[in-house]
Amino acid sequence: MSALTSSHLLSVFGFSENDIFVGGAEGTMLHYDGRQWAPMETGGRWTFKDIWGSAPDNIYAVVTDGRILHYDGKTWSPDEDMEKLPPMTGIFGLAPDEIYACSRLGKILRYDGSSWKYTQTGTDTDITRLWGCGESGMLAVGYDGLVLKQDGERWTRMTFNSNAEFYGIYGFGPDEVYMVGSEGAIFKYNGVEFTEMPSQTMEFFLDVWGPSREMVFAIGDEGMILYLDGNEWTRIESNTKEYLTGIWGTSDENIYVVGDNGLILNWNGEDWKAVEG
Repeated sequence: MSALTSSHLLSVFGFSENDIFVGGAEGTMLHYDGRQWAPMETGGRWTFKDIWGSAPDNIYAVVTDGRILHYDGKTWSPDEDMEKLPPMTGIFGLAPDEIYACSRLGKILRYDGSSWKYTQTGTDTDITRLWGCGESGMLAVGYDGLVLKQDGERWTRMTFNSNAEFYGIYGFGPDEVYMVGSEGAIFKYNGVEFTEMPSQTMEFFLDVWGPSREMVFAIGDEGMILYLDGNEWTRIESNTKEYLTGIWGTSDENIYVVGDNGLILNWNGEDWKAVEG
């Protein structure tokens, strides 16, 4: 446990090595300015599931209370104009006026710069995470092997053989996207087809991220961190047994992983070390 908080941490996002946000349960939001971590006032006992921003004064976070919160560089506040949503699970943007947020019960909303509006997903299956790029648009993943591809204001389900609960998605372009989830599931999408990658585990993966195509990490249950070496996933020592829930970084020598009981790990290019307050 870090000296920063005892709350479970669930999300991490930043803009540079001197501007990092970590969200968690019980209203916990921590900020790192390059020198120290400090708690932020969030105005509620929110559980922050995911964070995305276009600039340090334009950050959005989704919470399980069915709200989307915004940070303007000074204050976190919920969007009071919105009806209460199902428990929110993920958020990702392509631009300040093109941001997507997803939730349980198959909901995806799009923000156009002025308001959030529902899109047509065609499903009531829980959606967990979003990722996209300008060239190919957005993808969404969820339970029961759900992968949705954006088609204008609609989403179409992509068919492949999996009933996994997907909890993480990240890509490096239309032709290299990774999805991770329950019972050791890791899939790679090359823009045409999905390929299941052996993980040698039945534990749950909860997130996937990398600074480049040459360095990708998948994280999850009981301190599990796998590293993609070529086309093979190899387990590396995390020095913890806490559940690991979110990963983000600035380079191949500066990556953060967050997890249960206030845990924050930092990768310095050689090994993982716990961040102390």
